[in-house]
Amino acid sequence: MLYAKILKNDMLHYGYFEDAEIPPDNISINAIEEAQVRYSERIIELIKQKSLPVLDVGCGMCGLSNMLMKNGINVEALTPDENQKRHISKKYPGLTCHHTKFEPFSTETKYGTIINSESLQYINLDEAFAKVEDILLPGGQWIIADYFRVKTETVNKSGHMLNDFLGAVEKHGWEIAYEQDITANILPTLKFIYMYVDRFIEPLLAFGYEKLKYKKAWLYYLTDEIRESIGKKIDQEINSIDPYKFAE
Repeated sequence: MLYAKILKNDMLHYGYFEDAEIPPDNISINAIEEAQVRYSERIIELIKQKSLPVLDVGCGMCGLSNMLMKNGINVEALTPDENQKRHISKKYPGLTCHHTKFEPFSTETKYGTIINSESLQYINLDEAFAKVEDILLPGGQWIIADYFRVKTETVNKSGHMLNDFLGAVEKHGWEIAYEQDITANILPTLKFIYMYVDRFIEPLLAFGYEKLKYKKAWLYYLTDEIRESIGKKIDQEINSIDPYKFAE
């Protein structure tokens, strides 16, 4: 239900809660959806030259690109994912969507704004800076909304180290014009998901194992190593969305 409603608007990211202290019990599906929209609105508010072309790098299902279009902004999208490209072509036939990774992307267009919304983490930093420098208009903006790790030893290894990113900024002669830590504003989403997993997913999984043990004990013991492997993977995934560990 949660994901179905969010995907209805083609948005699936951390969201942005104005009330960072809202308890997960008080978060409704509508509140999650509003946070998703607000996240994109915050990005759009940062665009200074809205009359110039915008490139949405790692556009996902094009929720942000769609909002940009509704705001009268000339936007192009980019995704290397075949399923996303197919969805975008069907739902947004008037939107230019480049089906490629960012690094080899080639275009004659120069953009006033380039946006990486939770997508820079998948791109080599030096290659990202080189590509942006090549396709960004003089005086243009590069808006990055992503998470950066401040510790090397973490459960989730995705995301660039913050010091590495800041080093790349200096190395390539860039200047950070605006910076905001929105960790607190995205934590409600993680708290909601974590609560959902703790209250429903884990108990259902435990129930399923117990039912298997009771109904087909031979299969239960035969799959012991597989269940242990699955359990470790599930624990790792759950730890990666632990809001308190994420905040650290």
